[in-house]
Amino acid sequence: MFNTLHAGKLAVLGGSIPLDGRVSWVSRGATGFQPSNAYLLTDGSSSLLIDSGLAVHTEEILDDLAGLIGEGGGVSIFFTRPEMDCVSNLEPIAGRFDIERLFTGGVINPFDAFDDLSRLALRGRRHQIDAQRTEEGDSMARAAEIEIAPGRVLEVESPLLRLLPTFWGWDKETGTLFTSDTFTHGVMDRPDGQRIIDSTVEDTTTVEQVAGHLYAKYEWIPRSTCEPLREWLRDKFDTLAPEVIAPSRGCVLKGRDVVQRHLEFMLDALTPQLV
Repeated sequence: MFNTLHAGKLAVLGGSIPLDGRVSWVSRGATGFQPSNAYLLTDGSSSLLIDSGLAVHTEEILDDLAGLIGEGGGVSIFFTRPEMDCVSNLEPIAGRFDIERLFTGGVINPFDAFDDLSRLALRGRRHQIDAQRTEEGDSMARAAEIEIAPGRVLEVESPLLRLLPTFWGWDKETGTLFTSDTFTHGVMDRPDGQRIIDSTVEDTTTVEQVAGHLYAKYEWIPRSTCEPLREWLRDKFDTLAPEVIAPSRGCVLKGRDVVQRHLEFMLDALTPQLV
């Protein structure tokens, strides 16, 4: 069942997976259950889905979408990364709903794996969000935006902390920063637990937990000079002052105090000698 983050504007969809030693993107010994998230931004009759969740949650994602936009309704999709926890449900979504626009980066064509759908029919709806280059040679167009509805846009940029082509999104309307595979450390103690950490929840997160999840994906961090990453991250949060951190995995972090606390955890984790 989806959770509303901002009435009529933003919801989080998806399920959870057990951390039982079979998941490679979490720290060794991690326990509990990790949410797998897709986010639906809505504005009037317009909808933008950010990522599509894991294939194991296909039915939950499809049923939640039907409840939010109507059976067979139109939706645009933005993928933050070309990895399976983001793109797995593209084909079943396309089979049940009308994909109006698809925003992707990098060189992978997400329609290549389709068996039952016509790639030709959807090819013209795909938009390359990193097609432009700046004078400095960066592959990301710094002013990239996705129009959700007239007067409302999702600002997109490539974060300094990344492996594969990765994109963050900023929705000023709801104060939400979509962080893809960063800030993924929030876990639940049971599969139907609270997937949103806010002021009503006892937050037991530690910097060691944050560091463990971060290093599982970015194993080079403990051996690196991370001050540029710290400076970039703090500047980004100072500039945007987000109310919500929305990762593709892990609990949603909601509320200015919660966001600030977890930012400090992350900054400490990016100072490995202190952890």
